[in-house]
Amino acid sequence: MPRTQGETMARREGKNVDVGAESSEYRGKKSDDVLAKKAKAVGHNLRPETIIVAGSARLPEDVTAKHVFGCITIELEIDPVDSTIVDFSCTLVPSLGGKILHNALVGNTVDEGIEKAIIQLDRRFFNATRRAVIAALEDAYRWYKKYLTKVAARNTV
Repeated sequence: MPRTQGETMARREGKNVDVGAESSEYRGKKSDDVLAKKAKAVGHNLRPETIIVAGSARLPEDVTAKHVFGCITIELEIDPVDSTIVDFSCTLVPSLGGKILHNALVGNTVDEGIEKAIIQLDRRFFNATRRAVIAALEDAYRWYKKYLTKVAARNTV
């Protein structure tokens, strides 16, 4: 069954039209464009050359969110060329705590940023989730080290 006016006209003229291939190709391009526009509209910068590492940690028992979420997750977007943290996100951290993390992480190398973030959290962030946030940062760092090991092994082969 034709799906577009052009396909309908081609069928009337007796031309054989592969409806599925052309339409799905168009829909794929269109959906990619729509996703890019939506990402831009909500402020997401698409950086295909970066990598994402995520660390997680269990929440303490006395935190209400433990019964709903169970754990806290921190994602780091890293430029693999110079190991700079480009962006981060964290679940269940209040906005002011997020500012502390942002100032310590973004723009620094992974090693430097995580160290700074842990020091800043110890000095300035007094919350029941502080230890879980630090543990999630340390877990993200472990995942980054695994990534570096994998890249080094790939480059030696």
